[in-house]
Amino acid sequence: MGTRMSAATVPTVLSESNRHVASRFSMGVDAAVTKEVRAAGSASAWFAKQLDHTRIANTAADAVAGWYPRLSHSPATAWSKVRSGESSAWEYGLDFVGYSMAQAILSRRHVHESMTSFWNNLLYVPAHEDRSFPWRFHYDRTVRAKALTSYRELLQATIVHPAMSGWLTNYDNTRRGINENLGRELLELFTVGRTAGYDEDDVKDCARLLTGYRVKMWDTFAASYSTDDHWTGRVSILDFTHANSSSDGRPAVNALLAHLATHPATARRLAHRLGQRFVAEEPSASFVKDVAAAYLRSGSDIKATLRAVVKHPQFLASRRSRLRTPVEDVVATARVLGMRPTRPSDDKAFSQHLVWMSNNEGQAPFRWPRPDGFPETRVTYASPARMLRTWDVHYALAGNWWGSSSLTRPTKAGSLPSRWPRTLREIVEHQSRMLLGRSCDPAVLQAVCTMLGRPATATYASASAVSDWHLTVVRGTVLNAPEGLLR
Repeated sequence: MGTRMSAATVPTVLSESNRHVASRFSMGVDAAVTKEVRAAGSASAWFAKQLDHTRIANTAADAVAGWYPRLSHSPATAWSKVRSGESSAWEYGLDFVGYSMAQAILSRRHVHESMTSFWNNLLYVPAHEDRSFPWRFHYDRTVRAKALTSYRELLQATIVHPAMSGWLTNYDNTRRGINENLGRELLELFTVGRTAGYDEDDVKDCARLLTGYRVKMWDTFAASYSTDDHWTGRVSILDFTHANSSSDGRPAVNALLAHLATHPATARRLAHRLGQRFVAEEPSASFVKDVAAAYLRSGSDIKATLRAVVKHPQFLASRRSRLRTPVEDVVATARVLGMRPTRPSDDKAFSQHLVWMSNNEGQAPFRWPRPDGFPETRVTYASPARMLRTWDVHYALAGNWWGSSSLTRPTKAGSLPSRWPRTLREIVEHQSRMLLGRSCDPAVLQAVCTMLGRPATATYASASAVSDWHLTVVRGTVLNAPEGLLR
């Protein structure tokens, strides 16, 4: 069991402006994040500290990879175990997804974790796919290492990564047979976008330049570069040209990726995508222009770009307007309830249940079938069916109805005020402040009273007088308020 969440009868909450920044750039504003923001003096100061993520101790999250021994397997070992039937690509993927969910809940590096999620979705590689699974955890490590550097560095590290080569079949792209798959997606999805005006000749030259990167598919999955497989000859891709005369085309590829990363069309596309994640379904032209300008001025520096995001008037005006995705909802709900995964010990482990809960809400983590990643438009997840399933998950988490193992969570007494007696109204207010970071809406209080068949003035003499059922109803109903689904 965990420790007390709050001893206060009326827990302290953040101001709306401070909570806005913390909510958009954290994995869930729990008591710990509230304490961090208050200690920093403001959410702006907290955000600045979060950008310097390597200075933030992250011991619990750093240990998660060790819970899943398969993640440490070399690609050759992973394939050997799948070939022998000892394991499967699905199981390797399931371990990776469980690791990712636990990381999100346990991390104290909130901005870094948020951006790792953003880049993993933009530069998308699924978790269970047969051609890329042996390299998927290494790919995540690569994204994490570059998540707050520059897009130029991130692009250069991910586009030629063996996981990306497997997923988009660039391992089969040689001078003897050009495979356009990765070259096309590099332009369409990862940099300039369709509106930049490239044509089929640009795609072909992009693919030609990307020849030579090999993965020993269906064998050891070893990654290498083959000068014999690299196509040589002059290439022209939009406004980029290169002689490409060397059999080692890697310097030319790096030059292309640096050029594309700092292309104005890429800046606009990334600014728009960041806006969709952190600001609005359709970010304004002013937002895109200003954020793209900061991106270009800084040479694609991610921290400078994020500073421009949080300073923009549209970001400041977008409070309580972004619907969480199912994955975000499950993570944030677990966090504010004080539920923390521990090393899995059986098939009822909390980290695994989190994956199934996300599936139930309508988003199977890392299982989007196309290379464009999950939609950043939250309206995608706003169906009535999703809402009903989300409400159900909130109650299930509030009462641990799935009977999850391998987790810590506060005791009932540790989730409630330390001074008694308390009225139902006071208990609901306490929980609203703890779980939503704001005072309770009268409609929520009325819903709790109706469900429990008790007036708001009903008195509880002690924490033990609050039954598990009553606490679950209170917490689930509070979480199911509209504010419980918003970032």
